Amino acid sequence: MEFMDVISTRRSIRGYKSDAVPEAALEQMKQAVRMAPTGNNRQPFKVVFVRNPALRKEIAEKACHQAFIGQAPILAVVFCEKDSEFNAAIVTDHLVLTATAAGLGTCWVGWFERDILQTIILPPQGMSPCILVPIGTALENPAARPRKPMDELVEVLD
Repeated sequence: MEFMDVISTRRSIRGYKSDAVPEAALEQMKQAVRMAPTGNNRQPFKVVFVRNPALRKEIAEKACHQAFIGQAPILAVVFCEKDSEFNAAIVTDHLVLTATAAGLGTCWVGWFERDILQTIILPPQGMSPCILVPIGTALENPAARPRKPMDELVEVLD
């Protein structure tokens, strides 16, 4: 898939098939995460891919209250150091676009109970959970949402 096609076809998916994510796709996502740029190349993050169904369900029920999160065959938990959320966002975008290129659906999840999640998955030393990303084959392909006109979003100063 061409890069601009990946960007234009990515959607927030809230329903997943039970099909396993191919190992090759998971490896590509792991490599994309590893290659993501970070401030001063500090790499102040860690991504934990949760495949265990019981653990995904517990996270969805106790920390998120959103069933679709546990429905996806993989849940990526992005941890980061304090004040490094922008790095976590870059990493997550690399992850999400790589998954899209592999034909998988994802959804950025920023609202969840971080304190509860930390009792389910112990965070790496000095880090806390920043973003969750369910990953899997989408149940449906939602239509593109409207976008503002280009001139409201982008300006070029010469």
